[in-house]
This record gives sequence, C-alpha cells and structure tokens, in this order.
Amino acid sequence: MKIQRFLFILNIFIGLAGLMGGFLAISSDARLAFGIKESMLVNSPFATFLIPGLLLFLIIGLCNLIVARLNAKKTSTFPYYECLMGIIQCSWIIIQCIMIWSIAPLHLIFFSLGLIQLIVGIWLVKKTNSSFPFSAHQNE
Repeated sequence: MKIQRFLFILNIFIGLAGLMGGFLAISSDARLAFGIKESMLVNSPFATFLIPGLLLFLIIGLCNLIVARLNAKKTSTFPYYECLMGIIQCSWIIIQCIMIWSIAPLHLIFFSLGLIQLIVGIWLVKKTNSSFPFSAHQNE
C-alpha cells in the first residue's frame, strides 16, 4: 500500500531527525557548533537542554522508529500509533514554540508533518476498521 510506504518513510525521517535533534540538545559541543544557546530556555522550566534533548531523542526519535517498524510488520494497530505520534509531534512543536517564544521555519515543517501523520493515521483507522489497541473487542 502506497500510503503505508509513505508513512514508513515519514516515520523514519521524523525519527532520525528526532534522534539527531536530541543528540544536538544533549551534547554541549554540538549545541555550540550550531549556535544553540541556553538563553533560549529563559521562559521554560528547564535550565539546560538535557531533559528536552532526552525527551526529543526518546519520544520523537525512537518512538517514530518503533512506529515505522510496526508499519513494516503490518500490525493492525499501527494506524492508532501513527495518530498518537502525530498528536505528540504537534504537541511537542506547540509546547516548544511557547517555551522559546519563537517560531522558526522548521517548526512549521515538523508541525505540518505531525498533522500529516495524524490525518493519514485517522484515514487509515477508518479505512481498515482496525480494532483499538488493548480493546476488549479485538478478540472477536
């Protein structure tokens, strides 16, 4: 299915971007090389980029790669996890923009990718009529 292949590539792309972004946030040398200053965090609850970097690495990076694997294995619950990752991606971008009081072109791009994940995930749920993960009705 072309849609699932598209989502697989999208999950891999977002996952790798999350891993790289998380690594950049965690590594002080990499942050300095890219001109990312801790003064950006003045309006956030964080004093350093460690916690946001770990969250970006684990939740956006690794979880998107896990969803890509679920897609490749053709699990019936994959569309729900795709929707979840779309919601997380969009929420992450909104919260990040609020915390740093800035919107950059990459924010708009990754917010749009999250919306695509969510919308296509919802479409796949309706199209495949798949059961909700951990639902009592999935064994019928």
